[in-house]
Amino acid sequence: MFRKLATAVAATATAMLLAVSAGAAHADNYAGAGSDTTQDVMKTLTNQYKLTHPANTWTSVNAGATSGSIPAAGTCPGVTWTTANPAPNGSSAGISALLNDTNGCIDYARSSRALKTNPGSPELALTAVRLGGDSVTWSAASGGSAPADLSLTQLRDIYKCNITNWSTVSGANAAIVRYVPQAGSGTRDFFFNTVLGFDPTVLSNGNCTTAPKVIQENKGDQVAAADKNSAIFPYSKAAWTAQANSSVTLVTDDRGGFVLDTIGGAAAGSAGFIGNRDVYNVYKTASAPQDLIDFLNWAATQNTVKATYGFTA
Repeated sequence: MFRKLATAVAATATAMLLAVSAGAAHADNYAGAGSDTTQDVMKTLTNQYKLTHPANTWTSVNAGATSGSIPAAGTCPGVTWTTANPAPNGSSAGISALLNDTNGCIDYARSSRALKTNPGSPELALTAVRLGGDSVTWSAASGGSAPADLSLTQLRDIYKCNITNWSTVSGANAAIVRYVPQAGSGTRDFFFNTVLGFDPTVLSNGNCTTAPKVIQENKGDQVAAADKNSAIFPYSKAAWTAQANSSVTLVTDDRGGFVLDTIGGAAAGSAGFIGNRDVYNVYKTASAPQDLIDFLNWAATQNTVKATYGFTA
C-alpha cells in the first residue's frame, strides 16, 4: 500500500479528523517498542519485512534506547530518544506508551506477558498477536555457590528471604544476593506473578531487610562482580539462547557466565514447566491499520527465524 494520507490530504478538515479516529490518517510509518526479550527477533523480522514492503517504513525500537528516533509521518511529529527521554523499557512500559500515544508514533508494543483482562483495565482496548513460545526460569553463575536445581518452594523462600544462604539448599556457604529485572519488565511480572505466585512488593518487607538489586532484564553481565558467585536472577530462555547463539543472531552475549537452572528437576521449556509462557505483539483494536496487522500476523509465522532466537512456534 502506498501513502495512506493521499485521500486525507485532499479531504476537508472534518474528513481528516474522521480518518484520524479510524486510524487511516496514520502515515506509512510503523513503529514498535517495549519488551527487551523480543526486541532482537523483532528487529530481524522487521528488517526482513522491509525488503518486500518498501513502500512503508518499519521500525522496532530497542528497549530503553537513549538514541535513535521514530521519524515524523502523518499525525506523528517524530520522536527522538535521549538519556532524558529514553524509549519504553519492557513490556508494561511499551504497552503503557502505546495506550498513551495520541500522536500515532507508536503502533504496537512488544510484550512478553499476556494482556491484563481484569474489568476496567485499559488493556482491554488492545489485541494481542501471539509471536511464539518462551520460558522463564532462575539463573546463577556457572561454578558459583548455587546448586543446579531448586524446588519451587525453595525458590519462593529465597525471594521472600526465608532462605538467605545457599548452604540451606545444598549449595556453598554463601549469602544469597537477589537480583530482579527493571520495573516495567514483562519477564519480571511473569516470574513473580506466575512462576512464584506472589506480588513482588513482598521482596523488600517481611523477612527481607534489604530490597533486591535491580538490573536490566536478561543481562547477566550487569550483576556486580562481587555478587556474581552468589547471585540469583530470573532469565528468559529465548533471550539466553539468542545470546548463546550470538554468532548467528548477531546480538550481544550478555549472559556474563549465568546459566539457566532447573525448578524441581524440570528445565525451562520442557513439557509442563511452570515458567513456560507466550510472547506477543499488541496493537490498538479500534484503530490499527491493516498494513500493521498484516505485518504482525506475518511475524508470527516465521518459525525458522524465531527458533534461531530461542522461541518456539
